[in-house]
Amino acid sequence: MKAQERRQAILAFLKDQTEAVTANELASRYQVSRQVIVGDIALLRAHNKVEILATNQGYLIPALSAGENVASGYTGVIVCRHDNSQMRVELETILAHQGRILDVQIEHPVYGLLSAALHINNQADLEAFLERMKNFEGEMLASLTNGIHSHTISVPSLKEFDQIQQSLQNENILYV
Repeated sequence: MKAQERRQAILAFLKDQTEAVTANELASRYQVSRQVIVGDIALLRAHNKVEILATNQGYLIPALSAGENVASGYTGVIVCRHDNSQMRVELETILAHQGRILDVQIEHPVYGLLSAALHINNQADLEAFLERMKNFEGEMLASLTNGIHSHTISVPSLKEFDQIQQSLQNENILYV
């Protein structure tokens, strides 16, 4: 398979997926190295004007954009402030009210808006994310901004969004 054919096959494959796919999985599927896949994804983003997210679980083409209000739910942004010790509580609170955590963003004084795709949809995703943070000994992106950050979250309706905000405020996590 030629490089251009492989890239189109990767794009078609990712469009059909509802879960993130790792570079290693794509490399195995198309019998190339992980680095070739990383390059292919970069070229697909640049030449096809396609949004391909690199999440902590792999590559994903998103179904919703932040701020969209569609029949299947509501997507909005919350602003929070906490340290590492409250990260689990924050994310579990969102999940408990049927929320999906799409990303995390900070406003950096030099670089501007920095964003990382999370796509935490359930408790298993959360546990995998926390395990990766622990194994990597990673700091929260928000450690660069005194704990202040925002999350784009998707919920079934505005009612759940409001419940999440209230619950996070009760935990002294919502930044108001």
